[in-house]
Formats: sequence, C-alpha cells, structure tokens
Amino acid sequence: MDNKLTPINHCKNCGYEINNFSYCPNCGAKKITKRITFKNLTQEFSDRFLNLDNSVIRTFIHLFTKPKDVIDGFIHGLRKRYVNVFSYFAISLTIASLYTFILKKYKDDIFANVMTTEEQMEVSKIASDISFEYQSLTSFLTIPILALISRLVFFNYKKYNLTEHLVIHLYAYSHITMVISFITLPILLTVENLYLVLWIQFPTSIFYIAYVLKKLYDLSWKKIILKTLLFFVIMIILFIIFSIISAIIMVQTGIMPINGSSSV
Repeated sequence: MDNKLTPINHCKNCGYEINNFSYCPNCGAKKITKRITFKNLTQEFSDRFLNLDNSVIRTFIHLFTKPKDVIDGFIHGLRKRYVNVFSYFAISLTIASLYTFILKKYKDDIFANVMTTEEQMEVSKIASDISFEYQSLTSFLTIPILALISRLVFFNYKKYNLTEHLVIHLYAYSHITMVISFITLPILLTVENLYLVLWIQFPTSIFYIAYVLKKLYDLSWKKIILKTLLFFVIMIILFIIFSIISAIIMVQTGIMPINGSSSV
C-alpha cells in the first residue's frame, strides 16, 4: 500500500501556507505527509518521550538543575523550549494515577504493618479510599492553597504576583509528585513501611519547594530558611483547620463512626 498522502500545501492546524516548509512557520506544527504506520507511530513516541533532547526529559532534568530557567521562562513568555505548565501538570496526574492504581492493590498489607488496632486500620482505609477517589480534585485544590501561602510568605517581594505563584507551584507540585512517586512506590511494595514513606515524602516536598523559591527570588540560605519556616507554620495551621473540618464532615455524614457508638 502506498504510504504517502496527497501533497499538503496548507497547515492542518492553522491553515497557513507551507508548500516549502517541513514545519509550519506560523504555529510550529510538523508537516505530516505520510499515513500512520506502526513504524512511524513508534518513531513519534520515541521522539517525544525517549529522546534525551526532547522537551519532556529536558523539563524534568532542568526542574532539578535550572528551575528558574523553566518557571521564570514560562512566566515571561518562553513556550517552546520546555513543556508548558499545564501539560506538565497533566503528565504528573497521569503518573500519580498509575501510582494510586498500583497502591490500591496492596493497601491492606501496607496498613496491616503500621496500624495496631482494627479501628485504626478501618479509619485509615476510609481516609485512603477518599484520598484515592478524589486525588485529582485534591491536587487542583492544593496548588492554589500553596500559591496563596507562598504569596503571603513573600508579601514584601513584588517580583511575582499571585497568579505567577500559581504557575510556580503548578510546576513544583507536578515535579515533586512525579519524583516522590518514582521513589516511594518501590519502598511501599517491598518494605511496606508507610511511616518511612511519609518521612521521605513530606521533607522532600518542603525542601524542593524551598529550593525552587530560593532560585526564583535569588535568596540567601538564611532568608530561605526563615521563609520556609513561616511557610511551614502557615501550612500547619491551615492543615489543622482542614483536618478538623474534614473530621466533622465525616462524622456528620456517618463516614467515620464515633468511638463507642453503635449502629442499628
């Protein structure tokens, strides 16, 4: 079968004339002249995800080594060199969903190793089920809260506004979520130690966010430590308030039974 299509004179994405171009000079889309085959489909996958020069791998590495280039670049209009913030967040959600899918299959064994009573285990399972079910919603709600806390902590700096702090934490949250998923899943499946994972997860997240903000604001270690402590205090206060409200809602709706109560 002939693998070629009718010659393309105009970009399929924006309609711009591309007779003598391999890429559209208007929108940057690649000029596709062949039908999809298994060979070029695998090539497309390899180019996008396995090539060390591609934007996904570059973004992942540079969010470790050059977070200011990635985040500040996006804020100020850099769009082609790195994966944009919303696509990176979508990749993060996909990896987190796969992590959750695998974890759900082994959660009974994991909780059995850390909970001493059946009541504790039951409450933990309920909490984890809710967490798994509303994971994406939790992510969507967590990032604006982090952005708000961050803006409050840096209230005396005018470099980034609240919306730009949202971009900062979209990148940072997405990145650290992927990293933690890669690190903690093998630990949970082999050691089955939930406490160890929590000890890794929380400090790593705090440290990485502090590292990103230090780079973006060009702060000394002394200043970023003080800002991190303030960030931590505000976050703990909000977490306690949220936990109390969640517990009240769970008790009122019957999701979490009160100790000593009996069901009819």
